[in-house]
Amino acid sequence: MTVQADDPFGLADPATLAFWTPKRMAAATPLDGRPMQALSSGKMGIASSRPTASTWSGSPVVGALFLSNGSGSHYCTASVVSTPKKSLILTAGHCLYGTKGWAKNIVFVPRYSQGSRPYGAWTIKYMYVDSRWKKNRDPDLDFGFAVVGTRNNLKIADVVGANRLVINQGYTNRVRVIGYPMKKYASVDKPIYCTVTTHKAFKYQIKFDCNGFYGGTSGSPWLKNYNTTTRRGDVLGVIGGYQEGGKYDWRSYSSVFDKDINHLFTTAKNRG
Repeated sequence: MTVQADDPFGLADPATLAFWTPKRMAAATPLDGRPMQALSSGKMGIASSRPTASTWSGSPVVGALFLSNGSGSHYCTASVVSTPKKSLILTAGHCLYGTKGWAKNIVFVPRYSQGSRPYGAWTIKYMYVDSRWKKNRDPDLDFGFAVVGTRNNLKIADVVGANRLVINQGYTNRVRVIGYPMKKYASVDKPIYCTVTTHKAFKYQIKFDCNGFYGGTSGSPWLKNYNTTTRRGDVLGVIGGYQEGGKYDWRSYSSVFDKDINHLFTTAKNRG
C-alpha cells in the first residue's frame, strides 16, 4: 500500500484566516453528497422506529471544517485525534480531496456553533489521503488526515484534547456520532449528536440509522467508549465511504477502520 501526502500550503497562512469572515462561514454550504432534505425511507425502515439526532453545545474535539474547492465555500465535519505531536485531525477523504483535487483555504473550527469560534480557527499545513482514494475514489478508503498549525504557539490537542483512533473494532458497536448538518435543516446552526449501534453494511463498510444527518456531516466521528465529562472517545469511523456517507439523512456509512487507515495514520502522525 502507498499513501499520498501533499503540502499545499506550507506554514499556516494568515490570508486563509482572513478569508473566512463570519459572513463567509455563515454562507458556506455542505461539500458532500449527503442529502439536502429528508428523503423517503422507502422499504428500508420506518422513520418513527429510528432515533433522531439532537442539537447540543458540542464537543471541543469536534468541529466544522471550512474549505474551498473551486466551486464556492463549503464545510464538512472533522475531529482531533491523539498523536505525540498533538496536531492531527481526521475527516472524510472526500472533504480533503474531491473531484476538483485538493481542497483549499481550509480552517478547522472546534466546537463551532451559531458562528462562534470558542477555540479559534486553525489553518491546515499538510493533508493526507490514501493514494487509491486519490486515484479511484475507492469508497472503502474514504478517510483522511490533516495537520493543523499552531495558534499562539499552542498545539490543538493541548487546547481542546483529542479522541483516540482505534482499528479492527468489528461491525457492531455502540457509538456517539457528532456532526454539523446543513443549516437549512438545522436552522439553529449547532452541532448534533446521536447515540446508536453500528452494523455491517458491506465487507469494508459499517452503517448506522439515525434521522437528521444531512449534508455537512461527512467526516463526523463515530465514538466508542464516549465519556460525557471529557466529551471524547475512541473513534472507529467517520461518515463517508459508500455514497460518500449515504443518500438518506437517516442512514450513514463509514469505511471500516483497519490496517489501511492505520498505515495512513502512521504516515500522517509523523507530521502531526
